[in-house]
Amino acid sequence: MRHKIGKRKLNKPTDQRMALLKNQVQQLFMHERLITTEARAKEVRSLAEKLITRAKVDTLANRQQVEKYIQKPPLPFESKEKFAERKARNPFAVRKSYTVKKWRDAPHPEREILEKLFTDIAPRYASRAKDAPGGNGGYLRIVKLPARRGDAAPQALLMLVE
Repeated sequence: MRHKIGKRKLNKPTDQRMALLKNQVQQLFMHERLITTEARAKEVRSLAEKLITRAKVDTLANRQQVEKYIQKPPLPFESKEKFAERKARNPFAVRKSYTVKKWRDAPHPEREILEKLFTDIAPRYASRAKDAPGGNGGYLRIVKLPARRGDAAPQALLMLVE
C-alpha cells in the first residue's frame, strides 16, 4: 500500500527530478503547452497549478515562492562602475567573469517567464471564485497522445485551459 507517498519518482534522484520538473514548468509557462510522458505531465500539472494559484495574488511573498521554481539565466554583464557600487555595499562581492559577456547579453526569453505568469497567465483565472468548483486548480488539461516511437512510452499534451 502506498500510504503517505505523495509524488512519482520518475526513476530519477531528487535533484535531477526537481530540475526536470522546474524546466518543464518553465517551458509550459513559456509556450503554454508541453508534450511529455503521461507520468511527467501529471507531476508537472500538480506543480504548475500550485504556482498559478499563488500567482493569482500578486504579493512579494508569492513572487518569492514562485521564483524558487522559475529558474533565471544570469543577468547581463555589469560594468566596472556597477561592480564598484556593488562592492561598496558588499565587501565580499566578486567580479563576474567577462568571458561569458556575449552569452549574458544575448536575449533570453526565459527572463520574462515570471512576469508573464503574474501579468498574463494568472489573471485569466483570477475571476474564479475560491470556493466554486475549479476555483483553485483545474488550470491545465492533459490530452493523451499516441505512444512515443522507439520506447512506446505513453505521451501526453499538457496545455493551459482557456
